[in-house]
Amino acid sequence: MCDIRLIDRLLAVMENDILPATAAAVGRGNKIFGAAILRKSDLSVVVVGTNNEIENPLWHGEVHAIKRLYEL
Repeated sequence: MCDIRLIDRLLAVMENDILPATAAAVGRGNKIFGAAILRKSDLSVVVVGTNNEIENPLWHGEVHAIKRLYEL
């Protein structure tokens, strides 16, 4: 069975981090999609990425999140 705290945290990250970033990206002309990379120790957000196809058609949300992680 999944830990309810983990599920709550994942839903909170989607609502408070991924969705606002995705809404802003859609406003710039991208399609809907986003992702977040969390720190394993405390589930804090390390980076959020969204679909960034207007800059590069390969940068879907998850790929762009990984790219941004490696830029840190």
